[in-house]
Amino acid sequence: MMNNQNRRWFCLAVFFISSTGMIWYYKTDPVIHRPIPARCPVQHACPYRISTETITPLNNTKHLLISAYMDRRVGGWDLRIIGIFRIDSIVPLRCVFCCGGHFVHGTLANIAPHAENYGFPFVTTDVMCRIPAGCDATHVTLSIHQCNVEAHQHTLLPIGNLESSGTEERKPQFNFTVCISTLFGNYNNVLQFTQTLEMYRLLGVDRVVVYNTSCGPDLERLLLSYSQEGLVEVVPWPIDKHLRPSRGWQHSQHGGDLHYFGQLTTLNECVYRYMDRSRYVLLNDIDEIIVPYRQNSLVSLMDELQQQQPTAGVFLIENHIFPWHHFEPSAKFHLPQWEGVPGINILEHIYREEPDRTIYHPHKMIVQPRMVEQTSVHEVLKSFGNTFKVPPEVCRIIHVRVALRAGLTIEQLHVDTRLWDFHEQLIPRVDKALRGIGMLRTKE
Repeated sequence: MMNNQNRRWFCLAVFFISSTGMIWYYKTDPVIHRPIPARCPVQHACPYRISTETITPLNNTKHLLISAYMDRRVGGWDLRIIGIFRIDSIVPLRCVFCCGGHFVHGTLANIAPHAENYGFPFVTTDVMCRIPAGCDATHVTLSIHQCNVEAHQHTLLPIGNLESSGTEERKPQFNFTVCISTLFGNYNNVLQFTQTLEMYRLLGVDRVVVYNTSCGPDLERLLLSYSQEGLVEVVPWPIDKHLRPSRGWQHSQHGGDLHYFGQLTTLNECVYRYMDRSRYVLLNDIDEIIVPYRQNSLVSLMDELQQQQPTAGVFLIENHIFPWHHFEPSAKFHLPQWEGVPGINILEHIYREEPDRTIYHPHKMIVQPRMVEQTSVHEVLKSFGNTFKVPPEVCRIIHVRVALRAGLTIEQLHVDTRLWDFHEQLIPRVDKALRGIGMLRTKE
């Protein structure tokens, strides 16, 4: 268990010179409070344009705006805008609001690029705004100008989480939400994805959120089916229409404008999207399943962990690789009705690598979203509680993929049939889902 305040941070600083000759300095931590300039005159009849997109270019900049949410957990600020900023082009920005039909320029924003961007020129960025007194804000944007821009030149974002003040916790709609980012490259692993979704449903997950840049036609039909059912929310993520996203995690090796199709941005966006709607959020990839090993549901798991760790808001779950080139020898779950379905049958892969803990080994997370301010892929960057590393015998990630330690022989792997404990319920559910999109080879 570790307190987030004790973690060593890398502060990301940006210097630039404004047109007035003043030197500006922004830093991620701590929050910088600036003098509040005089308020601009009120303009009427807003908003002129409301963004209906998940990615909105910011006028006269190289930056992209993603979404805006009420958030009063950080003292002195009311609202958080999630964006993707070109780090060498950050300039002072003013928050602009639609207040009860009136268009109002607010005060200067606090710009906080996230500490992790793996060397890419674009970085996930939080922009904090103060809402003017007496303003019943419904929409917001940012402006590089002071007061001389007409309302019709702005595209505003709707403000999320307006039902709460951004400070108190409401009774959530869901117990568990899984945030999956990002789907790209015409991904079409239908069988594994169906098995994963149905496993999560058996474990008590209420909603799965998928940020979709591109997928194959079969998976697209499956996503549509699950969306109509209400299990899946598909968030369009056309990041490749705005930037050159990288297919890797490090700029020096993979190039591009932005880390891994904007994975860092979508994870943060999902936390805020479900902050008031879900008790817990699971942050992991499309080919991973967070599985408890002592209970048969995530509800039971988290009830026990929260009782043991009442101050924890972040629970790290260790990743365990099940190499897809090793098959269970009896082929008992090599089912004929799935032979024509593209993708991997995770029930056929029972051999588990033991992580090499002498080197860095990644985790994924279960978080209480109201206790998270900023997150990365494998750890939370800023939080309001403690972090607890869950022992692997209690819960682990089942991750069927290419081997991480390819030199291990099958005798050096561990037999792990945990997924088989669910097969009697899992197989009929998968069959039903595949039948619904016309993908079963034979009928039951």
